[in-house]
Amino acid sequence: MSQAASGKRALKLVILVTALVCQINTIASVMLADIAAAFPGASNIAVQYVMQSGMIGAFVISLLMSVFTTRFRKKPMILAGLAAIFLGGLIPILNHSSILLLDICGFISGSGQGFLMPLMGSLILENFEGGERERMLGLNTTFITGGSALFLMIAGPVCELGWVNVYFVYFVTIPVIAIVQLFLAKDEKPQRTPKTETGGTHRPPISAKGWVQCALIVMMGIGYTAFPLNLSFYVVGKGLGSATTVGMCMTVITVVGALAGLVFAQLVKRSRLYISVVAAGFGLIATLVTIFAQNMAMVFLGAALAGAYFGINTASPGYYIGRICSKEQYGPTFSMAMSCNFMGIILSPIILNLLISAWGGDPEVPLNAFITGAGVFTITLILQLLWGVYLTKTLPPEDSGQS
Repeated sequence: MSQAASGKRALKLVILVTALVCQINTIASVMLADIAAAFPGASNIAVQYVMQSGMIGAFVISLLMSVFTTRFRKKPMILAGLAAIFLGGLIPILNHSSILLLDICGFISGSGQGFLMPLMGSLILENFEGGERERMLGLNTTFITGGSALFLMIAGPVCELGWVNVYFVYFVTIPVIAIVQLFLAKDEKPQRTPKTETGGTHRPPISAKGWVQCALIVMMGIGYTAFPLNLSFYVVGKGLGSATTVGMCMTVITVVGALAGLVFAQLVKRSRLYISVVAAGFGLIATLVTIFAQNMAMVFLGAALAGAYFGINTASPGYYIGRICSKEQYGPTFSMAMSCNFMGIILSPIILNLLISAWGGDPEVPLNAFITGAGVFTITLILQLLWGVYLTKTLPPEDSGQS
């Protein structure tokens, strides 16, 4: 028993330390202005893609992970993800003469995130059950969000010494690689399923319920992304604050999101299969508060509510997948859920602009983005409520052994 407990403690250490560096590529945001100055001939899009390419890399790899998790061991893939983040920081230190190279390195480091986030979720779902699983899902969110905030705070002062130096922060993955190598037990290679009569093989399918969950994740992402993408334009345009106060609002979102992860297990205990309804409610109220904000205090309140949404929504897919999927479906479904999350974020500017134009609004007006985001959240909240009702009626009680 003590050996099993020791193994669980080692697994928790690996998961949480790895989660800490999952979103380290967000530190690229502090370099963008300096990179633009260093490459005056580069377009704004090329500079923005130093960071945005990381999101694309994460999306591509997380999409492939729905296949990789059925074919390869988790430990080598985790090490590969950490190595990708390390290389994404090492290469620009050695050669930073081209904006294209920086964009490629952003894609490489982002691909590391694409490996790590689905794998951490799969490890939690496969190795923990009940309240312990919910606590680990919440802690995973706290460490992902908290790590992002921590490294952003470190990257700011480091950038003052020269933007290239920020890439040294990626070297924090070196001790994480050592911890994974030392403390994560070697897992068994996934077994290939028997051949069918036609000679093919079946991968563990993503169930219909899993696809519904993924679709809802995309809608949640579209509703939320209207907030961070337009907050600066909205606040400065209304004369409520400056870029500095907007930066403080984004910090509030991160901090509250991390705190929401700490209380996620308690929230699940009270709301169960309606936890995403709670998240959508926070997102809708955050957007409405910001729309009617007359001062920065209301904007900060909106940011705090958006942070609550962000923390709950980051952890909740793991809870739903643990309820609606079999163990063999955990890896593929969680990977697809992460892909859908990234897809919603990547496509949201385009989708929001299309929706704004559809109701006759001007996409260049930030207020219209918030109004559209509130509409998306309203529809999503209703769908999440119906989904919760359906799952509550069709799934066995949680204490009946359903993990």
